[in-house]
Amino acid sequence: MKRVNKSLYGLLALTLALTLVLAACSSNNEGSGNGGQASSAPPASESSASPAESKAPEGDGTPRGKVKPVTFTQYVHYDWYTAPTWEERPHGQWITENLGVVMEPIQSNGAAANKLNTMIVSNQLPDAIVLDRGKDVDRLVSAGKLVALDPYLEKYPEFAQTIGEETLNMLRSEDGKLYQVPNWFINGDQGNGNAAYLINRKIHKELGSPQLETWSQLEDYLRQVKEKYPDVVPIDFGEVRDGESQLFGLLYSGSADGRTPMFVGNGVPQDDKFQSIYEDQGFVDTALFASRLFRDGLTSKDAFTQTRDQVLEKLNNGKIAVFGAFDAVVEGIGREANNILRAADPEAGYDVIWPFHQDGVDKNKVYPGGYNTLGWNVNVITTNAKDPEAIFAYMNWAISEEGQQIFFFGPPGLFYDEVVDGVPVPNDAYKNRDPKAYDELKIGEFNWYGNTVYVDTTKAKREQLLPEEAQDWTTIAQYTVSFQTTRNVTEFSNLDPAPDSDEGIIQQRFKDHQKQIISKIVFASNDAAVLNIIEGAKTEAEKLQYQKLLDWKTAKWQDNLKIMGLK
Repeated sequence: MKRVNKSLYGLLALTLALTLVLAACSSNNEGSGNGGQASSAPPASESSASPAESKAPEGDGTPRGKVKPVTFTQYVHYDWYTAPTWEERPHGQWITENLGVVMEPIQSNGAAANKLNTMIVSNQLPDAIVLDRGKDVDRLVSAGKLVALDPYLEKYPEFAQTIGEETLNMLRSEDGKLYQVPNWFINGDQGNGNAAYLINRKIHKELGSPQLETWSQLEDYLRQVKEKYPDVVPIDFGEVRDGESQLFGLLYSGSADGRTPMFVGNGVPQDDKFQSIYEDQGFVDTALFASRLFRDGLTSKDAFTQTRDQVLEKLNNGKIAVFGAFDAVVEGIGREANNILRAADPEAGYDVIWPFHQDGVDKNKVYPGGYNTLGWNVNVITTNAKDPEAIFAYMNWAISEEGQQIFFFGPPGLFYDEVVDGVPVPNDAYKNRDPKAYDELKIGEFNWYGNTVYVDTTKAKREQLLPEEAQDWTTIAQYTVSFQTTRNVTEFSNLDPAPDSDEGIIQQRFKDHQKQIISKIVFASNDAAVLNIIEGAKTEAEKLQYQKLLDWKTAKWQDNLKIMGLK
């Protein structure tokens, strides 16, 4: 089995520690005044503090004690994702050294659908796959390519206890078996999500820090940006994902009370049934607004073709005045851009802002993001795995409190030395960290088993132990804005029919049709052209049997409500 040399991990920790100590000395010499100490940190008591280095003996009945050494391949089924190396991540090294587990990434190379099809046809599937719930999971189940996890549930009872029986039951396939380990699942009512808008702090200040809340205020501001900063994109959005326009989806969320981007590709739930998206006045208003922004040069001319890397390059160079994305506040996007810009100029960077909305819309009912107690995506184990139980045991550990500590906060001894009441207490290395160098470590990468309740609660408590200048940008952005502006969409789970069913075929045709419609709308030369395109879309949708698809989704939605005890 591939092993990581312990001296390599030690060298990394020593190098990083020296870097952070030098940064801390520089900061203190400049008169920060606090010496890097968090005055609000509570004293550790013998009853609540535990050494971060404590190890669980093998076979002791804890999630760690049930893990056994295994090397497995993992494929993340997204065009936009490129996995970094496992052994160069501090937490990856710790997992290998302490658990004997090595994960070997398989890249999509920007062509996820083709990659998965090729692996299925050639019967060369990886040992584990990360992918969206729905059609691809169903396809793999039907082909007999996935390992059912039910035989492990009795031996690993903490798995169901951590995730929750109701969530696991919602994840069961039509055959009644469980094949999926959820990622970023929620066992509670706390909002969760990373969709948000960011504003370029320096540009906003230079333009007088005007109020930015409504579409009309936003549009006026963007016109000022265009006039005074010709080399800056007034408003830009994340890349198109699987045919879904983030530009259109985010704007749509502000078009009427209770809207969220997921309705665009499905329909609008009203009066106990799904209704056509093209009959929604919010959709029409969004279409008119988005088209005007585009034709007046207030957003990127490459809105439908630019890649994630191209968007990030502009963001990291401060060349976007207002930015919106489904994952705007995560580590590799908003936080990284903010830290890069602030490293060069303390006055620069990005701030999260309350989502924009049309005049007359309740600002507290604008939801650019949605959260699901089932989580974001799922992990599955394929029948190609030589030891599927070993992989499951590792995933079972990964969702545990200790697993999430290692994945999200890094290995012990690097940025914390003790854990108090479940919270890794930040040490001086973390308080005085260089944000840019910290981001480059990519702590948190490979956490495809995220336990939202533990992570979000714990990181919020950690921030309270830190002085303001040392607090994490992402955590603050989430708790002040993005978590508060997400809608619970669990009731709309499993709304994708099987691809080879009548409704599945209709849905694919509708998605292809809608992708063209939205791009035509944005590229339209005037408002009249936008309205004509929408009228034509209604007729075309009727020919595609869109209503039959809406009826299917309505029935599925009503079934979900019954399962959840909401009806």
